[in-house]
Amino acid sequence: MSKVTAKYQITIPQRVRKELGIVPGAEVDIAKEGKKYVLVIDPIRALHRKWRGKFKNGSTTMEYMNRVRGEVN
Repeated sequence: MSKVTAKYQITIPQRVRKELGIVPGAEVDIAKEGKKYVLVIDPIRALHRKWRGKFKNGSTTMEYMNRVRGEVN
């Protein structure tokens, strides 16, 4: 069990750090999933995985955004 400090910080238990591969300097985020909050390890890598392969047809990010949002002038 972790305790919140006066600066609203928590310590991630060693067994959890080892299991998740968390090392000093690792990027983590906290996300809400339903009624729970979850720790997301390396959120940038998760974003890369989400968007990987989206532009294989040669389109650009701007073309994709125009298609999704409508033409921006």
